[in-house]
Amino acid sequence: MLKLLLSLYLAVFTSIVVINQVSEAIWSHWVHSAPDELRHAKAVANTLKASISSHNLPQESETLKVLDMDDVAWLPEQASTLMQGGILTSFDDEGSAWLTFKVPNSTSLLQLGPLAPAASAANKEWVIKLLSYAVLAFLLMLWIRPLWLDLLQLRYITENLTQGQLPNAARHSRFSAISNLTEQIRDLASQVARLIENQKLLVNAVSHDLRTPLARLKFALAMLPEQSREQANDMADDVVEMEAMIDEMLAYARLEFEVDKLEVTSLDLCALVDDQINKLSKLTDKQITLNKKSTQVIVPGNAHYLSRAIQNIVQNADKYGRSNIEISLECDKSSAYLHIEDDGDGIPKSQWESVFIPFSRLDESRSKDNGGYGLGLAIVRKIATWHRGSCHVGFSELGGAKFTLTLPRASS
Repeated sequence: MLKLLLSLYLAVFTSIVVINQVSEAIWSHWVHSAPDELRHAKAVANTLKASISSHNLPQESETLKVLDMDDVAWLPEQASTLMQGGILTSFDDEGSAWLTFKVPNSTSLLQLGPLAPAASAANKEWVIKLLSYAVLAFLLMLWIRPLWLDLLQLRYITENLTQGQLPNAARHSRFSAISNLTEQIRDLASQVARLIENQKLLVNAVSHDLRTPLARLKFALAMLPEQSREQANDMADDVVEMEAMIDEMLAYARLEFEVDKLEVTSLDLCALVDDQINKLSKLTDKQITLNKKSTQVIVPGNAHYLSRAIQNIVQNADKYGRSNIEISLECDKSSAYLHIEDDGDGIPKSQWESVFIPFSRLDESRSKDNGGYGLGLAIVRKIATWHRGSCHVGFSELGGAKFTLTLPRASS
């Protein structure tokens, strides 16, 4: 950061100094040194003054007048200039210039004019200003270009990384103030991409290779003699539990790779909720209450994954609730809110965020005995994030936990 600030300060300081020096040189040589009628007339007046005297006054003409010193009421400063032999410049109402000087050893005055006023330098001044600003912009562009190229590299790296691809090696500008940062981020992105690729390989390996010995173990247990049946049943239950846990872990791991294939359509959230309630009512004896203010709430999303998220929350309420589950759906102009409450023991406030962490368990009784592996709510949070929504937990008026799934509504 210090290198960036110093380089910017040096670039701006150098540009301003160069532009000021060049502008002054152009102004002095192009504007002040440019000949005009008044400057030329002063040179003629000096030559004329040196060549005449009181005995050989020139004849009056349209551009030359002969006056007496007392014919004009001169200001003290003007009279002093004339008496000292200087050339007095005065202007009439039309802006024309008159050059007046005193004939040596005489009270006569010669007046040259009228002379057109000098051309305004305002246009030239604006041209120089615009050129200065253009040069400043060009010099700053030279400083910004390497920085801009490195920023484009960072965007390219992040885009490839979000797609799980290893970014191709690209050259960075050694003149950029963030070249070191770009190189470090590129190395970090390469490491992350390799970790993602290794995770994919691990998931595939677990999915195929671990199931095979489990299947053989289940078959071996089924073939045990009858006298060992009780012990075999316990072992078979452990195998089934291992299979369920592996399925849950693989489902969570695959979520990282499925986001790129997510197909989003307009869905009726009410229909998804009704479908999950119908499924749960066939498997539980708890009373399920549904409160919804609208018969149709359209949200953009993927039907499969939103159904999975709602199912996980509803099953969680069924596991830890005692006798009642209350589901309510409400919405405003921009969002839909699905509240799922139970009358269980609830979740301490200090652990509200912990329940969404993968493999997090509040206690053993709330995990193994109920068949949980600490991944269901983590999957819900991830799916909600995919859909630009959120999932939070709080206290329910029923005495247990209250989960709120927030999703953006489809724009009408």
